[in-house]
Amino acid sequence: MIKVPSYNKNDRKKHFERLPKGAYVCKILHLEEKESKKGNQMIVINWDIAEGEYKDFYANQYKENTSEDKHWSYDAMMYLTIPYEGCQPFITEQWATFWANIEDSNNGYVFAGDEKKTEGKTFGAVMRNEQTEYNGNIYDHTRIAWTVVAQDVRDGKVKEASDKLIDTGSINSGTASAEGFMATSPVTAEDLPWK
Repeated sequence: MIKVPSYNKNDRKKHFERLPKGAYVCKILHLEEKESKKGNQMIVINWDIAEGEYKDFYANQYKENTSEDKHWSYDAMMYLTIPYEGCQPFITEQWATFWANIEDSNNGYVFAGDEKKTEGKTFGAVMRNEQTEYNGNIYDHTRIAWTVVAQDVRDGKVKEASDKLIDTGSINSGTASAEGFMATSPVTAEDLPWK
């Protein structure tokens, strides 16, 4: 007979639904400047779904997460390097594209560097399935492939992104995908980690 230690059913791990790939109207919840591992200045954008069936998707997951290492989903974070002298052209293009899409999605808004004034601003995002490898395990994500103008998402004028998957033949497969439960209770600003 196995001696079973006591346990509480409320301590069971919750598995969260993954956002389906597709096009979404999103909103910026928080933005801050940080330094990258390479020493470049970048902005970290925490965002969520702003409209439709999946509105507040990541905020609801955050609110319902009871684990000790609770944090805002990495899938709902975007890193954007601030262009610097001599940087690769794609860095300048990504920066210009993101802010042009924010400005064109928010009538009359012009980005002038004020982080607080970006909160609540909408943009369109085309999401794709991605995989990452860590310690020989493959993890599934839904992440932004590129941004677009929010109205183009509403009008269905965006193309689908190709998935970015890992060749499993070269890695020991131990796939951990998030499935199952997602709360739909309302979330307030006080529920979020940066407030």
